[in-house]
Amino acid sequence: MTGKSRVPAVAAVVIVAVVAAVALYLWRRGSERPPLPERQEVTVPDAIPVEEVAVQSPELDVELVAMRGNVHPGYTDWSCILECREREGCRADVEVKIEFRSEGEQRRLTIGGRLAGEPGELMRVGRVQRPPVSVDSIDRVTIEVLDVFSADSPSERIIDD
Repeated sequence: MTGKSRVPAVAAVVIVAVVAAVALYLWRRGSERPPLPERQEVTVPDAIPVEEVAVQSPELDVELVAMRGNVHPGYTDWSCILECREREGCRADVEVKIEFRSEGEQRRLTIGGRLAGEPGELMRVGRVQRPPVSVDSIDRVTIEVLDVFSADSPSERIIDD
């Protein structure tokens, strides 16, 4: 091979190496996941302390932020506030099982609902319980995923006129 024919060959090898290096850099940069947002500080009036509550949620990364059990004449209004910690967002139909104490007696309650939130967003599930019960403390919260859906899935809760 003469000196003149080596120059284009060497230039081609250098160009291929540079293109490969740039492509690898862009691919690796695109696959890095951004960190989850910092946990929001939320104040829920009349919330039941949940700092010591054991939360079991093996299928969905959520954090229990607050729990309320407001007693009204004829019913208790339950509200469970969760923070999405999934990097891709939380989109699931769930069953939240709550083990709590009421007037010293162990009780259980199940709340079903749909969670839909981006990483770091707060989500709420709730229900009414009859007859009303007072809530002394929450012992354990277990979250079971019943179904997962995508962000563009139609909602089953649309009410037509």
